[in-house]
Amino acid sequence: MIKNLNLPAVFSLIVYPLVLVSLVVLYVMTYSVGWFEAGLFLTGYYISNITVGLGFHRLWSHDAYKTNSFVEFILVMLSAGTLQGPALSWASNHFDHHTHTDEEKDPHNSLKYKSRIKSFWWAHMGWMLVGEGSYKSINRVTLVKLGRNKLLKWQIKYYWYIAAFMNVAVPAFVGYVFGGTAIAAYAGFLFIGIARAAQQQVTFFVNSVCHFTGAQTYVKGTSGDIWWLAFLLLGENWHNYHHAFPTDYRNGAQWYQMDVHKWLIYLMSKCGLAWDLKRTDKVRIEAKRAQTTKQYAKLKKDKLESLQDKVSELTNICQEKIVEMESSSVEIKESLKKPFANAQSSLNNITSQLNQQIKNFENPSEKIILAIAKKVTQVESSVQVLYQEIDKSSKA
Repeated sequence: MIKNLNLPAVFSLIVYPLVLVSLVVLYVMTYSVGWFEAGLFLTGYYISNITVGLGFHRLWSHDAYKTNSFVEFILVMLSAGTLQGPALSWASNHFDHHTHTDEEKDPHNSLKYKSRIKSFWWAHMGWMLVGEGSYKSINRVTLVKLGRNKLLKWQIKYYWYIAAFMNVAVPAFVGYVFGGTAIAAYAGFLFIGIARAAQQQVTFFVNSVCHFTGAQTYVKGTSGDIWWLAFLLLGENWHNYHHAFPTDYRNGAQWYQMDVHKWLIYLMSKCGLAWDLKRTDKVRIEAKRAQTTKQYAKLKKDKLESLQDKVSELTNICQEKIVEMESSSVEIKESLKKPFANAQSSLNNITSQLNQQIKNFENPSEKIILAIAKKVTQVESSVQVLYQEIDKSSKA
């Protein structure tokens, strides 16, 4: 495993952030911390976030809009500063993720392991820490699509020089401009740097958290829309919609959904800085929503029918065991009579609930199905205990 470590990724994702954390702790212990440092942190965090959304994701990975060379140059510089690898590599990995979602060829497959914890870690960051690294993970499709882009070719050629400049010189310069002292410049380097590292982890939430929870309104799978991540991800949190319509310049398609990136792209288009904005038709969106609702409704009905079969099986076995119990001693029969009656009563209640849900089926919530499944499991466990008691008595 150690031999397979991607050392540049280990440095960017683990070593350098830990160094920054240590230096920030020393800074806090030495100097007073106030609005200036907080402002630097928020500036660094949200500029990094917007760069990922506008540049890496919607411009280069999905061609959701077009822009001029000046804006693209700014995004090239800022994206190198996020330390998430060259744009060509980022777009290539993202293309593979959409093409092979949760399959073997998906770089951050969220179903890679049987263990959800291991799969979560892999999807979040593990996939970047092993393997050949950014420069060797560019697929042919990305090279055809973006390989002639001079700015992206220039970025990958001088990536580490640009990244170092954007992580050291620029943050220090920003700190000095607004603080006017060497300490302010040092604060700029530290707090913009630690903000960038924090945002880096939040970007990875899209691969991990957004593939383990969230609403699945538009497409069936693991991708989910998580509204409460909006203030951290500024629109990348509407991940289920994005998987359904990846080329749409909007991730939050509804007017009330917070998607700062779509608003910025829209404002850029009004200023002549963006054009050819790709937008999915409402008819197609509604059709996809209806199709997904129907798919999930069928899955839920299948689950209910499966539970119904399980309850019927338990009821039959329970009745057989009651017959067997007749040959047991009076003492055994008396001790097991009440538990069996309770088990039968529970099974009858569950059967009634299942019949009602299936008869009046209107796409019940997952909570109802899980609650019924939990009851079935509990009854099954109690019946198993009763079976063992009967077996013991028969052997005795």
